[in-house]
Amino acid sequence: MIYNFIPDKISKKPIYIQLYEHIRDEIESQNIKYGDKLPSIRETSTSLKLSKTTVENSYFQLLTEGYLESIPKKGYFATDLKDYFPRKLDRKNTPAIDTKHIQAYKEINYINDNVHAGSMDLKIWKKLYNNVLFDCTDEVYSSGSHQGEYRLRYEISRFVNSTRGGHTSPEQIVIGAGIQYLIGILAGILKGSIHTAAVEHPGYEKAKYIFEDYGFNTIDIPVAENGINIQSLKHSNADIVYVSPSHQYPTGSLMPIQKRLQLLSWAEGRKGFILEDDYDSLIRFESRPVPCLQGLDKDDRVIYLGSFSKILTPALRISYMILPLRLWDDYIAISNKYTQSSSKLEQLTLAQFIGEGHIDKHLRKIKRIYSKKRDLLKNYLETIWGDDIELISADSGLHTVISLKSHYNAQEIVDFFKSKGLHITIINNLEQHFEISLSYSGIPFDSFI
Repeated sequence: MIYNFIPDKISKKPIYIQLYEHIRDEIESQNIKYGDKLPSIRETSTSLKLSKTTVENSYFQLLTEGYLESIPKKGYFATDLKDYFPRKLDRKNTPAIDTKHIQAYKEINYINDNVHAGSMDLKIWKKLYNNVLFDCTDEVYSSGSHQGEYRLRYEISRFVNSTRGGHTSPEQIVIGAGIQYLIGILAGILKGSIHTAAVEHPGYEKAKYIFEDYGFNTIDIPVAENGINIQSLKHSNADIVYVSPSHQYPTGSLMPIQKRLQLLSWAEGRKGFILEDDYDSLIRFESRPVPCLQGLDKDDRVIYLGSFSKILTPALRISYMILPLRLWDDYIAISNKYTQSSSKLEQLTLAQFIGEGHIDKHLRKIKRIYSKKRDLLKNYLETIWGDDIELISADSGLHTVISLKSHYNAQEIVDFFKSKGLHITIINNLEQHFEISLSYSGIPFDSFI
């Protein structure tokens, strides 16, 4: 089923992406079944008259997302998806969304909590901001939409659909100053019908705090190497679950396609919701970003959270939430309780920044910066700890997980990193073997000298 692939040489889409999508669709439609062995990279390269690198990149992306598994000395095999795709998932002809009905203490500043200084082209931002001031007079002197400026919602919709495989429209998007603010709005929407929220453990604790502040019961669900434990979730009485499947914080785990589909099946069967935090998934160094859950959702059960704090700057307090259509009337019912918390001028500036393609150039730039910074961090830590330290889960995002063997106790290790101006999270501590989460985006290059 691979050999019927015909590359579209006119398309702007790279050939390796075309081949990846072809094989993925064959697996989802069960033309390639569970356990089927795929031809080797060399065989595929020869038969399709493609370069070996092109085929390797396609297979690597399929391995990353969990569509294939590699068995040493045996080859590549399709994974088991038969229970999740009873019929072909038609990505090209998915019906358009019908939106007709939608009218006092000292704070410690850690250097690694920031983004790279100089990564954002402030000259371009200043130019676009001035354009808003001089060309958008009516907007400057009027109040903004409580939902967020339509121009920005339009650009975010296009951005998520093209970069994350989303399926959304501007009408579904709510803008706000930070993820916590938006989770608060969501909690206000759901609190009459849902009483228990599940959260990843370890995970983003501030999400848990927001639900608790709104009177929800919360349940910690353990996170494994490939994401949240689905069986533990099923045994809970939660009706909504917070997850970060594309780059879990703090473990760095990536949820493969099988588990993503199991999670979607849980939401459909439970008639519950998935709160997908996609905070830094666009920053991947060795593979293509894994498509978001929202784009796979066929039952309108995923609430999507995104932010520009990691990819641009935390000083820009603009985040967004994409609501399922089934929650739209509930949002309208409470929307008059909230005013817009993000600057209208910055929203309009960001809309231009995205619409004119500056964000695409920016993403390419920061990938180069953070890839180099990750390598420097690895070398720097090895000069201190030698063979006792190893970077794991460092293919994406702005934090890495470190495996460290040490006779020091946990507090001594925290204090060591703190003396360097670095904040860390200890994930596991077993017999002098630590797993540590460390953000590195804000560490200056000269710190590694």
